[in-house]
Amino acid sequence: MPGRPVPRVRSCLRSPNNAQYRAHATKVLRGDDLGPVVQGEHQTFRVRNDGSKLPLPPVLDPIVVAQRSRWKQHKAQPDVASFTPFQKKMWENPYAHALASPIRIDRSLSTLLPSALLLTLHLKPHPTTLEPWLLPLSLSTPNPPKHHGPPLRFLAHKHNAAHLTTRKEVWKKALSARYAPLLGPRGMAQLVWRKDMPEFLLGMLRARAEDKLGWWFKWRGRLIPVASPAPEHLADVDDAACVLLYGSLRTRADAVLAEANAIVAEADRSAAYYRAGFAKYFDTHVRPPPNQPRATHYTPAWFEPLVPRLAPRAQFPPLEFPTTRWRGRKVAMYSLTDMLGAERAAALVGGTQYEGEACWVMKRGRQTVGVEMLLGQLQSYLAEPGVVWWPR
Repeated sequence: MPGRPVPRVRSCLRSPNNAQYRAHATKVLRGDDLGPVVQGEHQTFRVRNDGSKLPLPPVLDPIVVAQRSRWKQHKAQPDVASFTPFQKKMWENPYAHALASPIRIDRSLSTLLPSALLLTLHLKPHPTTLEPWLLPLSLSTPNPPKHHGPPLRFLAHKHNAAHLTTRKEVWKKALSARYAPLLGPRGMAQLVWRKDMPEFLLGMLRARAEDKLGWWFKWRGRLIPVASPAPEHLADVDDAACVLLYGSLRTRADAVLAEANAIVAEADRSAAYYRAGFAKYFDTHVRPPPNQPRATHYTPAWFEPLVPRLAPRAQFPPLEFPTTRWRGRKVAMYSLTDMLGAERAAALVGGTQYEGEACWVMKRGRQTVGVEMLLGQLQSYLAEPGVVWWPR
């Protein structure tokens, strides 16, 4: 019939699995394997039987391939002995290492951040029920496997972890699209998120920091004892990286912070109740202002009456981190009591040669980068907005 598509001719020889086989060349001829060649300055030519020259394709030309491979070779490892003073400072800076970590997305906030600022959860089957659980394998396992399923990353802060652990299961909205085909409908329904995830993550971060600090407190000489974190007591120490303090840095503002947050929550609840009960009196589409014409359209679905509330910038100011001055430069200060807890801090310092001292300086070096990054991550997880830890 004219216009009818011609059916595709299929072979009657079919494999049991209906697999399609394709022929592949076993060897790609290049260079001298193609025959007599002549290399010019920028190109290779093949000599034909009549003496003429035929240029080789760029894929087969050894000169072109060699020039392209120059930009695809892996860079050599940096030589630490030949570092400049600035490169050595960058190599020993934990903040540079944190910012240089691979960029990953926090799907709960739709924000791209360095992976050192994020917490990562992976799938782990329960040993008894075999249900898939989301657990921080990077914190619990010293050498986690590289390929352990799609990760779930979010900002390393206890408020963000608490937000994902709400009863509305906000964490499911932050899952990657790769979870559904990997687990299936039944696996997605069985996926478990711990109800105590904020406290569980805090315990894991404290355990890692405590294990790392145990090496520093084991022998005398790795930390420099000082009288206090005041600048005049730190001026005689060379290459100070951070200050460890056995004691609390909390002020009176920390004592009233919970009470202030409760007052703000109650004010927000009253504002929401007032807005819901008296919305029609604030709707300008129904009750226009004096000397104003009535609206010609209905109230949009997104409209909400304006009710006075505390400004978010006043309620959630920037986070404050304790610092002190060393030779005119700010250095981080970590309170072992506030970060690890009183019992963990006493167990860490007690029985060591540093027992009885209250402040130490950790000197700058490549070996201190790992412990500084762990202390910074734990401090960021516990940081509260609007609290000044130390006079600046």
